[in-house]
Amino acid sequence: MLQKFDTATKIISNEQIATNHFLLRCKCPKIAAQSKPGQFIHVLIDKGSNLLLRRPFTIYSIKDDEISMLYQIIGKGTKILSTCQQDQQINVLGPLGNCFDLSVEPDPAIVVGGGAGIASLMLLATALRLNGIRLIAMIGAMSSDRLLSVKDLEEIGAEIHITTDDGSFGNQGFVTDSLLAVLEKPTKNGLRNPIIFTCGPSGMLQAVTKIVVDYEIPCQVAMENEMGCALGVCLGCVCKVRSPNAGFEFQRVCSEGPVFNAKDIIW
Repeated sequence: MLQKFDTATKIISNEQIATNHFLLRCKCPKIAAQSKPGQFIHVLIDKGSNLLLRRPFTIYSIKDDEISMLYQIIGKGTKILSTCQQDQQINVLGPLGNCFDLSVEPDPAIVVGGGAGIASLMLLATALRLNGIRLIAMIGAMSSDRLLSVKDLEEIGAEIHITTDDGSFGNQGFVTDSLLAVLEKPTKNGLRNPIIFTCGPSGMLQAVTKIVVDYEIPCQVAMENEMGCALGVCLGCVCKVRSPNAGFEFQRVCSEGPVFNAKDIIW
């Protein structure tokens, strides 16, 4: 089991990169050295904010001793976080949770990110490309001003498919439309041993799960859920999964997850 570190650090930068979305960088050498794609951190914002609970964020990128997190303003915590400035202190606990399973090499790897869900897939995408694995990236957003990670994915050489709900950029529709378009022509699209990795809103993940089951393609899902402790104690983040005896059980997204086999999740 990897060691966890609770680190007091200062913000290096906290920049708005799209409507209601920010990228925060901070220096966490021990967490950076231990973290693997799919894992997350639990952040305690400065005490002056009066927020008692930490907030979970996926590790978006690692560069030397720095980590970054891409987040969306959703509630009070992320709203306050978006106002934090350079050199303001935060506490970062991590790395937490399990990671994506890369024991079988995909050919190609297909990442499917809906909205801020792409944040959970970027560190994985970078690792895959560093290992010379072909990467197809499918990004979905409500509109062009909410598109995330396009430039980052271009820089690592991903083949990018973009959909927006309103058609303001890329194809109009859902990200699952792009996924189906590629899967329907496996030979043309060079799908030899594809594995899908996905994160996004619950409805999107359910749709992706149905598709991969129909096409019999392995798929790993990075789940997102509200968390209290992020250490498996409070049981506030459980999800329903199939158990080996053909029944079901509840597993903790923070510890047994956040990455699950798509076929194991009971929606």
